[in-house]
Amino acid sequence: MDAQTVYAERLAARDAAVQLLVAKAGRVSTARLLVAFLSIGLLGAIVWVPLDAVFYWGLAFGVFAFVVLVLVHASIFEEKERAIAAKRFYERGIARLAGKWHDAPADGARFKEADHPYADDLDLFGRSSLFQLLDVTESRLGEEHLAGLLTGKRHGAYPTDALARQAAARDLAPRLDFRESLSAHGAVIGANRPDPQPFLTWAEGAVPFEGTREKPALPSSALVGASYVLPALTIALFLLAPILKFPRAVALGPLLVQLGVLRAVGERVARIAAAVSSQERSVVRYVAMLREVEGAPFEAPLLVALKARLAASGAAATTEMRALARIVGFLDARNNEVFRFFLGPIVMWDVHCIVALERWRLRAGGAARAWFDVLAEMEALSSLATFTFERPQYVFPELGPEARYEADALAHPLIREEKRISNDVRLTGPGTCMVITGSNMSGKSTLLRAMGVNGVLALAGAPVCATRFLFGPATIVTSMRVKDSLEHGVSHFYAEVEKLKRVLDLARGDTKVLFLLDEILHGTNSRERLIGARAVVRELLRCGALGGVSTHDLGIGDLEAALPTQVKNVHFEEQVEGDRMTFDYKLRTGIVTSSNALRLMRMVGIDVVPVDDGGPV
Repeated sequence: MDAQTVYAERLAARDAAVQLLVAKAGRVSTARLLVAFLSIGLLGAIVWVPLDAVFYWGLAFGVFAFVVLVLVHASIFEEKERAIAAKRFYERGIARLAGKWHDAPADGARFKEADHPYADDLDLFGRSSLFQLLDVTESRLGEEHLAGLLTGKRHGAYPTDALARQAAARDLAPRLDFRESLSAHGAVIGANRPDPQPFLTWAEGAVPFEGTREKPALPSSALVGASYVLPALTIALFLLAPILKFPRAVALGPLLVQLGVLRAVGERVARIAAAVSSQERSVVRYVAMLREVEGAPFEAPLLVALKARLAASGAAATTEMRALARIVGFLDARNNEVFRFFLGPIVMWDVHCIVALERWRLRAGGAARAWFDVLAEMEALSSLATFTFERPQYVFPELGPEARYEADALAHPLIREEKRISNDVRLTGPGTCMVITGSNMSGKSTLLRAMGVNGVLALAGAPVCATRFLFGPATIVTSMRVKDSLEHGVSHFYAEVEKLKRVLDLARGDTKVLFLLDEILHGTNSRERLIGARAVVRELLRCGALGGVSTHDLGIGDLEAALPTQVKNVHFEEQVEGDRMTFDYKLRTGIVTSSNALRLMRMVGIDVVPVDDGGPV
């Protein structure tokens, strides 16, 4: 079945599950309320009326039943949250297939970089971006990893790592149950995608318990010993005072010592609690994501390796995280005011919890970042796999050893299928270039962006919008959207020159470059534009770069005659029937022979009738 049908069926099933859980939660809530009223009534009767012992047992059973119902209700609520998250997973999938993904909540805008070689020009981040189309991550680290694949920060070794991600995407694409569960468990961690960095900083030992030079900590052995001896002594003196006939105030001595110890370590306890305790809810729910990865029967080598990293500390990641969750749960008991001010100080609860946390950190903390990195990479790969599953007509690119760019039926993946037009592109090796001419709105910029976006997908390890795609090792760099700055006194032309310098600097470096230049040097007069554009293209080709240049200056097309083995002229054109102008967006060989600027001006109502004013027309 196609993705649309699968998603629709699963969405209906998840919706039915949500409705059942809502009804079940309502019944349990009613039962809990009823048990509470009956227990309160029975307690009142016991207080005011002499009753047999059986009623006391009834009260105890009522309290027990209430506690059980509270736990059952919490379990149903969590199950309902996961079902709602699973339902949302399919709703978003259907929206992507229908081309209605532009309002997805996570658009990656926080990853925008003003000086990135291509991210802004190729619409990688923000509304209607490539990131927004691909993203099915639910954690902060997951979306950071996906962003890194798109920007090149996590490409790794070419082509080994890209091919490994291709294999992983193929393996994960049919594992819909796994991808749904990973997403649903991630979604219930928190809608605001909590940052696990404070926890990881503590786990790696950057928030030590040992104290500072100004406030040295007690030796660990002395602190542990005091946490057992002092509470035992305080409680023993308090209980034995009536028997041994000495005042209970004697117990205040060791209690004051306890309070002094707690005060001495209080600041360090608070620092660790702030890093760990506030993350308890997330820690518990990350366990579910880790369990999904540990239990999946992967075949792709990259996925198998990621799964193996979860046992890096010697024990399964889920085992260690469950142990941590129990300790943190005990630590969070200090949030109860009665416990914090009365029971906690008497038994030195904070010290016991912190010592347990330190033991956990020393045993497993060093592996925690690796666990979270595995989850982040798994979420990013799940995004690539979802893209693969939803677009079976796309192909995985061939990644060759030499810089080249060859594509059959290449199109832009951000354009809806019923509207996009495909074209063939041939850049057969280093030092080759297409000069693209054409009238306004004919498709020049879209072709350049299609080349760039599909190149980004290829290097990330995703399928591309083409029927065949061969791509060699090349760093993508663009100059398309040029922004001047009134605040910094930067003109449009100067801003473009700066972008072109970045392109040239990269081309002169150690790696081959795929350059995509749109309307090159259009911020200056035609004579200097032509001279400058020719010089830039010649230098790029001399450096072994390959790419495409769009322009309205037909004179740049003369480069084909001067460099026939390196430059190829191609063009787009419009079709005119009476006053109606249309575009077929099909790429043709040669230089365009028509233009439409005056026609477009007339169409919007601007008078462009030639007037003989003595100057050239």
